[in-house]
Amino acid sequence: EQEQDNIYCQAASADPDIMYLHEARKEPDWPQFQKAMHKEVDGQIANKNFRVTHRTKIPSDAQVLPGVWALRRKRKILTGEVYKHKARLNLDGSRQIKGVHYDKTYAPVAAWSVIRLLLVLVLAWGWKARQIDYILAFTQAPTERPMFMDIPKGYTVSKGNPKDYVLEILANTY
Repeated sequence: EQEQDNIYCQAASADPDIMYLHEARKEPDWPQFQKAMHKEVDGQIANKNFRVTHRTKIPSDAQVLPGVWALRRKRKILTGEVYKHKARLNLDGSRQIKGVHYDKTYAPVAAWSVIRLLLVLVLAWGWKARQIDYILAFTQAPTERPMFMDIPKGYTVSKGNPKDYVLEILANTY
């Protein structure tokens, strides 16, 4: 029985639709991932979470952290057809230093037991339920101190060489 659980865990973590940038570049649908990447960064800039800043304008003691792409194909459950390519730009948290880049780490979430209880009550009492998804919901709180991220691989800036620019992080990011 323990061997079956081990095999199940390995299968669940080997999802071919979840990949890093170097893996996605080898896929035939790479152009769709590129579009998703541009949509992600452009959306973050439009929401005023990021700002493109020239490297000469950042403080000399500022650490510029790398970004990491998490890419995913989203499929329809019944047909397995890919209906969306998703890109999420994450700040490389392994390079952050407590007290320099962050102080507190807390994200309130509902426990699954509470969600299940709520769904049982919806069924039992005949209530109406609606699911909503807030796009970029986490990235709303302003940062407490200046933070900077390298222009991520696979993204270009219209102003010139991407190596001359950074993304100034104005609000929390993943």
